[in-house]
Amino acid sequence: MSMKNKNLLICLTPLQMMIASKIIDDNPGIYDVLCFSYNDNEKYNHYFTKISEKCDISYRYIVESQGKIRRIFEFAKYRLFINRITKINYDTVFLASVDNPFFHLLLSLLKKNEIHTFDDGTANIYKKSTYYVFPKKSVLQYGILRFLGNTYHTQKVIDASVLHHTIYEGFENITQPLKPVKLMDLNIETIPNKSIKIYLGQPLEDLNFKNEDKIFKFLKEHAVDHYLPHPREKKQYDGFTYIHTPLIFEDYVVELLISGYSVEVYTLLSTAVLNVEHKNLTVYITIFPEIKGKYLGVYNLFNEKGFVFLEKGAF
Repeated sequence: MSMKNKNLLICLTPLQMMIASKIIDDNPGIYDVLCFSYNDNEKYNHYFTKISEKCDISYRYIVESQGKIRRIFEFAKYRLFINRITKINYDTVFLASVDNPFFHLLLSLLKKNEIHTFDDGTANIYKKSTYYVFPKKSVLQYGILRFLGNTYHTQKVIDASVLHHTIYEGFENITQPLKPVKLMDLNIETIPNKSIKIYLGQPLEDLNFKNEDKIFKFLKEHAVDHYLPHPREKKQYDGFTYIHTPLIFEDYVVELLISGYSVEVYTLLSTAVLNVEHKNLTVYITIFPEIKGKYLGVYNLFNEKGFVFLEKGAF
């Protein structure tokens, strides 16, 4: 089956769906979308619904397996699922997660003219991320994927990309040439008449940060009383008003700015703060010695954006 100038968007996260939606706006055409996820949550559902409204056909695949053995069967199940997609001839395939083995398999089987990449997030501009330092794949996974028809790997996807769409104008990226994408309209002239202080959460186990009481004592000392949790955070902490919204951080902050808020955002290490910039938004980075040395590269990105560091003599 073929259709002139039909394109395919492959997305893994709500932010990717948001960027992909902007790509559709900037490059009118006929699009299908495959949204792939490792869990199911309100934010993912919200952005899947939004991008589906702009697409001809919308596919969704949720990985249900956990553990290496079950993941092998998941690859086989996924291989059957994508049969319907591989029957279509696509002009351009757009993807962000260049290291994802499920996407490598799909690219291997798709009929396509060219590949475009776009930003996954700060992994694209952080030189120690898996987009620059490739982790070794297991021999078993490599063999299974080869058996199913895979011929792609991370570097091959990067090399095949003829254009990269980026929200990080002015930063080096995984490939060239670059085309800027304006994530959102920040020409907001509302005069602030109220203020809010928000802690932008993230799963602390990902950072191997165990002294969580230290963080929340610090936040309370700065009168931070609102908490925007990450979808993967399970634990709730006393003393905060939790924000429940289907919007990701970037969209939620813009809603606040439009509503006349002056916004202060505090975070330990969430790189989502790099995606929004406005005169009525101030970002505070809380630095603790337990993790400072490990994430200097991320702190350097924060420093380039002019964020406020809450550690004396941090930079």
